[in-house]
Amino acid sequence: MKQKIFKILVIVLIIKILTNGYVFAENVPEIWANSYIVIDADSGRIIGSKNANVKLPMASTTKIMTTILSIDKIKNLSKVVEIPESCTNIEGSSLYLKPKQKVTVMDLLYGTMLRSGNDAALALATIAGKNNEEKFIVMMNEKADELGAYNTNFVNPNGLHDSEHYTTAYDLALISKYAMKNEVFREIVSAKKYEAESLDTVIYNKNKVVHQYEYGSGIKIGYTKAAGRCLVASAKKENTEIIVVVLNDNNWFNDSYKLFDWAFENYNSYNILDKGQYICDSNNGEPIFSYEGFSYLLKDKEKDKIKLETNVVAPHIVSGQNYMSYGTYNIYLNDIIIFTGNLIGDKNYNNN
Repeated sequence: MKQKIFKILVIVLIIKILTNGYVFAENVPEIWANSYIVIDADSGRIIGSKNANVKLPMASTTKIMTTILSIDKIKNLSKVVEIPESCTNIEGSSLYLKPKQKVTVMDLLYGTMLRSGNDAALALATIAGKNNEEKFIVMMNEKADELGAYNTNFVNPNGLHDSEHYTTAYDLALISKYAMKNEVFREIVSAKKYEAESLDTVIYNKNKVVHQYEYGSGIKIGYTKAAGRCLVASAKKENTEIIVVVLNDNNWFNDSYKLFDWAFENYNSYNILDKGQYICDSNNGEPIFSYEGFSYLLKDKEKDKIKLETNVVAPHIVSGQNYMSYGTYNIYLNDIIIFTGNLIGDKNYNNN
């Protein structure tokens, strides 16, 4: 039975934030990339793009998915594993692993992301796939679909060229946004160097973003002759984090810095709602709260265009939920819904 709607309440949210004196540009700077996208790492808002849905080879940016999926699937990252012979003598960038060599999973993760070891990526896929690389590749594609990266197809875990191995700048941004929410992944990709004890070596990060750009926070470079120079880069300034993807871009690092500078000059991440924030009262006078918190990347002039609309219904328990539901709310920028959340009757449920 449909719940009776008691009221629809529209609230204009006033964000009390001082302007920072920037002169806001309207246009994204021109760069060399064949395809690119610029997104908010938190909400995923797209603030700039070109050819972002064109399917292109991705080279070693593939390893973003390999690494985050391995972190998700392998329970003990400190575990010492034995390298199968099938994961050695792999072409391209390498850790030069040897058959039956004993290595920790964590060292393989760092070797995959920082040195871009094709052998390390294959070893992770074999381990996480329970000695079945093909099973891991199926999981890579399933995770891509789950994240909405529908124009991506993986046929290997390291990005060696194959005509059926491709992605888009948009899809790669979605995958990277997901990966960057994992603290282990973030720690790996932000490292300038890493001492891999089981390998008896120091691994230096090939991603110049973490070395050169003041706010650089990750994440992965890639290159093959077919793909050209590919880069997924992230940078965080105060509470604003931006992800940039550039594909087939000979000026990859400088172009990413140019896009970061433009984004930070024109946008800031604003806290729209806190978890457990009071929203309104029900018809029975019961206080209603937001179940989720929400932040969004905005230009200064967009702040007064944010609206919140509530759809308050009779209180009820929804199957699988651990709170009393009072309906939903939508947050709008102008007339476009940018977020839909849940209304609850007890803000303390947000801490469960």
